[in-house]
This record gives sequence, C-alpha cells and structure tokens, in this order.
Amino acid sequence: MPNETEVPSGRPPRRPRRKASRPRAARQARRLALMALFEEEFRPRQAQESLERLAAERGVSGPVAAHATRIVAGVLEHRDALDEQIAALAPAIPVSELGRVERTILRSALYEMLYSAATPSGETIEDAVSLARIYAGDAARRLVNGVLGSVARSSGGGG
Repeated sequence: MPNETEVPSGRPPRRPRRKASRPRAARQARRLALMALFEEEFRPRQAQESLERLAAERGVSGPVAAHATRIVAGVLEHRDALDEQIAALAPAIPVSELGRVERTILRSALYEMLYSAATPSGETIEDAVSLARIYAGDAARRLVNGVLGSVARSSGGGG
C-alpha cells in the first residue's frame, strides 16, 4: 500500500504554490515613497521633486508612481499628526531622536494605515517591517513592528 505522501508515479507530492501576499507594485511604491521622504529629511520641501526624479530614473509604471505620490503627499500633509501618533506609541524615544529611516518608515506606514482605507493594514505593516529590516536593521524592525502592530490592534484588526 502506498504511503499517504507518495503519489502513484513515485515522485514526491508537489508543494502548494505560495500565493503572492500583495501586489509587487504596492511594495515598489512604498519603497519609492520612502526614498523620496528620506531625501526630504535632508532637503526640506523637495520630496515631490525627489519622487519625480526617482520615478523617472527607475522607470516605474504610472500606477506605482501614483501610489507613491499619494503616500508622499499624505505624509507631508499629515506629518504633525503622524509624529504625535508616533510619540504616543513609542514614548521612550522622542520622534526627533528616531533615526531618519525609522521615522520615515513609521510616518509612511501610519499614513497608509490611518488615512488610506484602500490599503490593508497587514500589507502595509509587512512592507514597513521589511523596509526597516533592509534599511535600518533589526532594532528598527522591532520598533516599526511594535508601533504599527499597536495601531492595527487599536483600530480593530489590521486586515
């Protein structure tokens, strides 16, 4: 009698394909917005110009550029409220003392979670944590995950 895990041909069973957890375009837009907003940290009032330059250099599609533009514009419009939210959720570190990358990632993700109903919080958190790990390290990843997880829980889920 064949083993449950064997298929009649004798080959091992196929592993189920991993479903894409989110569109690549959204991830690309978040990374592009991060870069433009990070430049804003050094060159105030230049984020939109930086975004246009970065999008052209990378040849991103219209939808990616549009999503990144919404994030950048939203962060710039709501920066004070976003910083207040960060300060409330991470009181041990003043917002002004956070690393520029961490601060930028938190602002971007919080903007999407709090002001963009079209974006699932889980997707935003996953991308923000990944960006923090890549660009700022493990401590930043934990900080970003903790702050955004608190927002998701307090808003009733994060889906």
